[in-house]
Amino acid sequence: MNKALVKKSIKDYFSLVFTTTKSYKVVTVVGLLFNWVLSVSILQAVVTEQHQYTAIIVRAALDGLWFFLMTHLFVRAYLKYKIVNGALSWQKIWRFLVFILVICFIAFAGSIGIGQIEMLKFTDINGFQFTNGEGVLQFDVSKLSFLSLMIFNSYIVFLGWAIVYLFWHQQINRRKVQKEMHHAQIQQLTNQLNPHFLFNAFNSIRALIYEDQDKAADTVTQLSELFRTHLHAHLKATSSMDDEWQVCSRYLTIEGIRLEERLQLGVTIDDDLLTQKIPTLTLLTLVENAIKHGISPNSEPGKIMISATKIDNKRWQLMVGNSINKPSQADGTNTGMKNVKQRLALMFGNKYDWYQTKTDSYFEVKMELPLA
Repeated sequence: MNKALVKKSIKDYFSLVFTTTKSYKVVTVVGLLFNWVLSVSILQAVVTEQHQYTAIIVRAALDGLWFFLMTHLFVRAYLKYKIVNGALSWQKIWRFLVFILVICFIAFAGSIGIGQIEMLKFTDINGFQFTNGEGVLQFDVSKLSFLSLMIFNSYIVFLGWAIVYLFWHQQINRRKVQKEMHHAQIQQLTNQLNPHFLFNAFNSIRALIYEDQDKAADTVTQLSELFRTHLHAHLKATSSMDDEWQVCSRYLTIEGIRLEERLQLGVTIDDDLLTQKIPTLTLLTLVENAIKHGISPNSEPGKIMISATKIDNKRWQLMVGNSINKPSQADGTNTGMKNVKQRLALMFGNKYDWYQTKTDSYFEVKMELPLA
């Protein structure tokens, strides 16, 4: 066999062995503890020697460790290398069933070997006795029927472990696919916002061309810097609160040139929340909506309030509000709001709350989101 191929196979094997998820580690530790408690209880009931609690505890621990090594180093590695990532066929199934049988013999031989350790000899299968209330029934391991029963029991245990692992791995893959689908859906909805974003930005420049060419030129510069940031932002389905504010602040700078003193800002963003993730362009969409329907229609100064604050150790709140001095004549399709809510639902499921308040003089959107 090619040496390079052998090296690659060995490297792939060790990669499979040492690459584990946090949930797998937790389940393994819990399983080992449960197995240890169960083994101690059984050994105390069936060994012939009494008052050997230390040795019983050691034997139970060794048996549990041996079972873990068999499942982790061989059964799990075989499943991940041959079955999990490929199409299932009857040939693969039969090969796996034969493989499990081989593992059972190895595991059984190891168990016999553990029983030969000097301090553990009293736990050897030859010393097991079972009482039926009338006397003692002693089993001789040399009997073929007893040996077959032990191998069969081991086979069922290993096969059961493999089935549970495959089911668990399938559930993880399903959640991963769903997450990727949600990510793609969020990205698709995010991309739908770009034409609206461009339209507003160029409208700002158009309005300035006839009023102040210097300001128009400055606005183009600001727009260039904005799109430098925005180009990277819109390629991601989610962004940090810090990135969202960077894009939004540049947009507000552009709108501030056009609206001048008519645009007043009140911004409060907790530093601890700058790393929190939300769907990309969520904040910008809400601010655009505030300017379009709250600030632009009025000749009098208006105010936009933006805040990101902690509610408690599990949730935080993002709020965007704007004053209303005159009803907006702009068409309101609520497309932006629907888009934001759709993306929040895809990202957080039912773990977020949306509150929308409107009066004659004030409009506010408030979101309560889970802390990451």
